[in-house]
Amino acid sequence: MSVVTRNLIPLKAAIRKLSCGRTKAYELINAGKLIAYTQDGKTMVDADCVDAYQASLPRLIPGARKVGKNKPGNPKAASPAADAEITS
Repeated sequence: MSVVTRNLIPLKAAIRKLSCGRTKAYELINAGKLIAYTQDGKTMVDADCVDAYQASLPRLIPGARKVGKNKPGNPKAASPAADAEITS
């Protein structure tokens, strides 16, 4: 018989590691992206799953993000001509 060793951390520690809120953490658990257990009434999260989830996130490619209408860096949003187009 083999012994299973789990690297469990409290939910609060997982939230800090993920830089997310409690609701998002439970969404990830319910979606099956994180594995959680209860231990003495406390939610414990598999730390290896947290690492795997973070490793699975897509890489942000510099310059690929679209700049929105009112976002900094959009020259049209900052120009007075853009304001005139909106009001006319």
